[in-house]
Amino acid sequence: MGKRLIIAVAALGVVAGLAGCSLLNNQGPPLTNWEPELSPDGSKLVYESPVESKLEIFVRDLASGDLQQLTTNEHDDWSPSWAPTSDRIAFASNRDENNDIYVVDVASGEITRLTTHDGDDINPSWGGNDRIYFNSNRSDAWEIYAMDPDGSNLERITTMETVTQP
Repeated sequence: MGKRLIIAVAALGVVAGLAGCSLLNNQGPPLTNWEPELSPDGSKLVYESPVESKLEIFVRDLASGDLQQLTTNEHDDWSPSWAPTSDRIAFASNRDENNDIYVVDVASGEITRLTTHDGDDINPSWGGNDRIYFNSNRSDAWEIYAMDPDGSNLERITTMETVTQP
């Protein structure tokens, strides 16, 4: 129970911090390359970068310097997170007029939408146990959820009740 409390408090802090972050409110220098994450095999870096005033997902091969743009659309794609096998990347997007979680296959570029709830699903983090953890306000509060990489077996990890003072 203690670990769940810490996770819930940390998630709420991240959401609150991002909501008030001056970098995300277009104050100061413009965002260029943002939210980097090293692949589990250590060979590539994934990040988001603006293209024509929207965020897209890129992968850079660290040995060769080759750059691959994984997403191209008229909406924002952000918060990339590698699969433990370094072959797929989970990310958030508002491409279907709602903030949802997607997965892109790095080799083929095939994109699969994992969540379809009316609530906002954001901040995916691919765990070493091959589950994707993310924040959602689908319960009218920001909570942490987990699901399998195909979107199945959705599980709510935290509840507001776990965020209480001892």
